[in-house]
Amino acid sequence: MTITENITPKLREKGHLLIVSMVIAYFALSINANAQDVSFSQMYATPMYLSPSFTGLTQGTRLGLTYRDQWPGIANTYRSYALSVDHFFDEYSSGLGLMVLRDDNGGGLLVRQDISALYAYEIEVARDIFVRPGIEFSYKERNLNLIDAVFPSDQGANGGNVSSGSNPNEEYNHKYFDAAASAMIYSDAFWFGLGFHNLVKNDIAATDIETFNDFRTAVYGGYKYRYKDKMRRNDEQSVTLAFNYRMQAKFSQLDIGTYWYINPMELGIWYRGIPFASSGGLQNNDGLIFILGLNIGNARLGYSYDWTLSELSGYSNGANELTLTWRFNQSSKRVKSRGAIPCSAPGINGSGSKYRRRSRSFF
Repeated sequence: MTITENITPKLREKGHLLIVSMVIAYFALSINANAQDVSFSQMYATPMYLSPSFTGLTQGTRLGLTYRDQWPGIANTYRSYALSVDHFFDEYSSGLGLMVLRDDNGGGLLVRQDISALYAYEIEVARDIFVRPGIEFSYKERNLNLIDAVFPSDQGANGGNVSSGSNPNEEYNHKYFDAAASAMIYSDAFWFGLGFHNLVKNDIAATDIETFNDFRTAVYGGYKYRYKDKMRRNDEQSVTLAFNYRMQAKFSQLDIGTYWYINPMELGIWYRGIPFASSGGLQNNDGLIFILGLNIGNARLGYSYDWTLSELSGYSNGANELTLTWRFNQSSKRVKSRGAIPCSAPGINGSGSKYRRRSRSFF
């Protein structure tokens, strides 16, 4: 369950900016404040954010762009941006990447900005089965702007804004270093991995009470079934089942879904939530995610819409997410079938390198 579900009853009140400001201020200043990380719906279109093990999982160089607009029906809520670039160095069996992330909450009241360097090493442990340990080092900033925040004491009887003069008129800025680590095993039919984020304990409080960005664990994986193999002039057709489970502090979230691939289109549907689970009287039943991906040459365009299933549905208008993946400097070697993971590019059959005697499968 995400922290956003806890404010559902407040959304029946007037003044969306007031609500957002109260939420931002509460989670920034309260004793039990615990920051949570961004959650992308098209997780395999922003793979290095999911796990450093995906770094360089491509035939050459890959550029990725992601934009997420959460709750567009409410003014000044959550907008997230990600830019990434990575490359695989075949002679070293290594992937190297750079990722920039910005998360804007409350129209600039609370802003997160990260820049990360990522590395993954690939080991073939059995025929066509690979293990990928990965690591990430990040420089992060957290900016809290209470100058423009609207508090309950700033609201007049008629709903207009008045200045009480009693609210904090300050800005808080935290700059710190962080790290993440991961490991993944994959083949041409399956993948399974673990990711561990926020390994460095940093105090990001706006008061004298310590507040930390909690340790986050991700468990992810999937299996791909090809019901029509790649032929001379026809691409494969396949169905992929996948999941991603995340835990952070007292909150947990499960995404489970399926993709159907038929060139050049990829259709996906995911369920987000944990059935029959609840916290604080609220059901952990967040939403359905619909995904459309189109492969056009070396580019992949993706769009997803989150259809909210909770009480928030009448106010938020869900969430929209756009992604672009562009692959260049790709290997010219003969290609084989696509790999297991969604949002993938054709694999290559043999690299000619002593480090890679067989194929690399996906992304």
